[in-house]
Amino acid sequence: MVNGDLSVEAAAEAVRLSRARAMAATVAAPPVDGPLISIARRNAVRRSLGRRILLLWRLAYEDVTGHRVESALVAVTIELPRTRVDGRHVDWSNAALLAVVSHQAAAWRDTVEEVVRRFTATRLARERAIAIAGAASTNAVQAGLFDRRAERARFADATAGAHLAEQIAARAKTVASAGAISAQSPELLLVLIPRHAAGM
Repeated sequence: MVNGDLSVEAAAEAVRLSRARAMAATVAAPPVDGPLISIARRNAVRRSLGRRILLLWRLAYEDVTGHRVESALVAVTIELPRTRVDGRHVDWSNAALLAVVSHQAAAWRDTVEEVVRRFTATRLARERAIAIAGAASTNAVQAGLFDRRAERARFADATAGAHLAEQIAARAKTVASAGAISAQSPELLLVLIPRHAAGM
């Protein structure tokens, strides 16, 4: 047997995991005071934007418990006015802009709803099949005059069958609940403004 010293590798892995978790927490955390408004200062980004503002929206579905089950990012660009733009005082949630965001995500929404519908239907069909198989497994028995073993076995089967039916009903309720998702309002995450447009 050869004992290797992996303390250095373990320490490096611990550091890597700590950094990854910190980064994930930062990315997953929603903006506290609205979207992040940033000025594009790099030449390549400014050239790509031109006289446009980039808006990054997140669309999501939540289940009945409020957990996000599906999400997607939608990028929208809008032409800049000729005057200076102060992103802190602009209403980025007007109805026309939200309509554009929803239109771009229409195919994604259809896909999510169809996948969840099929997945839920398949799981419910599986639970029904299990229930039918459990009910069919209870066979009629003929008890003997002095031998009560068959009767006791039948009673045990009936008790187990009732317990199984309760479990299946609970699982089916959970499956149906998980399939009841709802679309959330688009959430603006990022507003990227070219440097010259912000007068900086």
